[in-house]
Amino acid sequence: MEHFQDEASRTFDAEFSRLSSLVQERIQMEWRFHDREDFKVPGFHLLDAAVEFGKVLRAVYRHHLQEALQEEAVWMAAVFDSHGWGQDAFSLLLDSWNIAILGTIPSPECNLLAKPLQSLRAELPALFAAARERNQRKNQTSSSILLAPLLRGDLPEARKSLASLAELYGSPERVIIEGILRAMAEVGELWEQNRIEIYQEHLATETIRNLLAGLTAQFHSPRPETGKTALVSCSPGDSHALIPLALCTYLEIRGWKAKNLGGSLPAEQIARAARAMAPDALFLTFTTLSRLDDVLETKERVQAEGISCRIIVGGRGAQAARSLLGKNQILVAADFEEGFQLAMGVNVHA
Repeated sequence: MEHFQDEASRTFDAEFSRLSSLVQERIQMEWRFHDREDFKVPGFHLLDAAVEFGKVLRAVYRHHLQEALQEEAVWMAAVFDSHGWGQDAFSLLLDSWNIAILGTIPSPECNLLAKPLQSLRAELPALFAAARERNQRKNQTSSSILLAPLLRGDLPEARKSLASLAELYGSPERVIIEGILRAMAEVGELWEQNRIEIYQEHLATETIRNLLAGLTAQFHSPRPETGKTALVSCSPGDSHALIPLALCTYLEIRGWKAKNLGGSLPAEQIARAARAMAPDALFLTFTTLSRLDDVLETKERVQAEGISCRIIVGGRGAQAARSLLGKNQILVAADFEEGFQLAMGVNVHA
């Protein structure tokens, strides 16, 4: 069976561009010929979601991560539901991939590839019910005192709120974890739930950058320096550079020297940076399963450069691929504190 799955995955890889084009064409035909008002709500975002879902499928097929596909589908259903795109739009996405696969790839490979999609299609009402419950739970949680000033881009008020959190939590690292990271997560969730405008998300992002810069200056090396250096980056192709910035600030406060590569660097450049800086640890943010092969490539390139540092990843995609990453000597951290402990050589799962 595994032989057939591998062969099916290779065929999917070879036909991916064609399959993706067919999926997008079918979705556009639905818009053009059926004039469905509910499909006009997501608009071209549905095309982007269809392409991203295809990249997730490629990782799932290649690495036999069918269970992780379920989690990704629940997350996507939550986004579709909160944005008002609806279950039918997600059905269109799944059906388009299913039809493209069955119409392009020969049997029996097409049947192996289509099976998980057909299972998701059958479970879609339950997936959306779980997504709505998840969104409702998030709506019921209390907001961080940082949230309102962040969404207004009110830096002076945000600094006052941060000072209150510093008095409450005492240590600067806890301010980052309990204050800034929590607020960042809330901003992300509000975007997922379509409850804030794009400009508000941008205001919040820039205000957080300023807060983090202030923290570094305020708590410069409050603990003895460890003599260790960390290299921090998004996974290749990922442009969400705020988490690496927050992690660098956290590590510097904990006594590390942290170098931030930001986002969108290819694996080759991350590996060259590792060769030049010889870090004790390389941290990669890994937000979606579609980046899995980029993360694995980065690890291979770093090792090819003769660098033997610990490689630590975190994020939703990392959790979904935890077992596979572990087999490839890549450590998975649930949060900043666990990442710090792993970088220090502590076996947090003992």
